[in-house]
Amino acid sequence: MSLKDISHPILYSAMTTLAYNINKKYYEDKHYMWCTPYFGSDFDSPHFTVPPSSSPVEIYNTLKKEVEGADHHNTKIDLNRRGIRKGASIMLKLGKITQDAHDEIVYISKNAKDQHFRPLLCVIARLEAVPYYQKVDVKDRANPLSHEYILSDLPQSAFDIIRIG
Repeated sequence: MSLKDISHPILYSAMTTLAYNINKKYYEDKHYMWCTPYFGSDFDSPHFTVPPSSSPVEIYNTLKKEVEGADHHNTKIDLNRRGIRKGASIMLKLGKITQDAHDEIVYISKNAKDQHFRPLLCVIARLEAVPYYQKVDVKDRANPLSHEYILSDLPQSAFDIIRIG
């Protein structure tokens, strides 16, 4: 379903503080994020929302636990480190950053402390998101029934950031 066709006025996403700051510094404060019109998973509902791996609140809580737990086997933090590096490689190939900026991002992502991966909840107005929307192919979704969207080059002015206590 196209982002234009959904009735929910709000989209949600979760990102790390490190990813947010890299986007701000190296990508002109433009953000890449997967999002969904559902804050969390509701398995009691007959209407499928999103599985835990795509639920912004589940991602947020998992990152929060990993940051607080200081476990060297942090799955979500490791995935975020790799995602930041993958994003830098894509931006380098697109000519949006220099080789020096790419190398800095790689170094930062490899050497950042767990505390740099504190989670942020992003609340996005759907209408603000439409110009930045990319369809997620069904094979790339966490579940074929879930509503997942990619926003690319979304300016920070198009969303709010919330921290959950």
